[in-house]
Amino acid sequence: MAHNYLQKLAISFVLFAVVALGASSVAKADSAQLTVPNDSAAIGTGPFANITYVLNGNAIDVSVTGITPFTLFGNSGSMFGFNVVGDTTGLTIADFVNCAAGGTSQQMSTFGTFEFTVGGTTPPGVPNFSFTVMRDIGFQNANQLFENNGDGYAFAAHIYNPNGPENARTGFAGNGDVVVPTPTSTVPEPASMFLLGTGLVGAVSGLRRRITNKH
Repeated sequence: MAHNYLQKLAISFVLFAVVALGASSVAKADSAQLTVPNDSAAIGTGPFANITYVLNGNAIDVSVTGITPFTLFGNSGSMFGFNVVGDTTGLTIADFVNCAAGGTSQQMSTFGTFEFTVGGTTPPGVPNFSFTVMRDIGFQNANQLFENNGDGYAFAAHIYNPNGPENARTGFAGNGDVVVPTPTSTVPEPASMFLLGTGLVGAVSGLRRRITNKH
């Protein structure tokens, strides 16, 4: 009777470990900030906007939020530019909120050429926008959306400053951190899950032996 109980207890421990480790695999959001202006006389010194990008299944959700008083705009795909690490075959951008499809290989002022862009509206633009990036081979972590171009920038956006000089309130801003950050999305390896599970089984088996010896 005790033997059957301990076997069930061992299985329960293993299932609990698997669920606990699975919960820890939820991707965390990574972020960057636009802090470098191309024309500080027009748009100020920033920071201008926050960028959050998070792995969601095989896609990456991106949101960009202007830091008051700055807003974001840009027709013909000049609103926001980004790059992608690795293969871009079958890459699509969807789920647009406050923005629209842009183009490819587009120059963003002094911040260089970006692989992909999204568009928006005319000034004064919008306080925030979001979209989702997908590709045929998927993504392993959110930082595959963080890749520096030839000028050392991973992101750039068109900025509007309502408090800037009259007839000169627009410009571009790029991310200040030009070093690829460490991925924060953590997924436990199957081997780790196996070792934890077998360790729990061993512990319960040892307990069973001690109880059996007492009898």
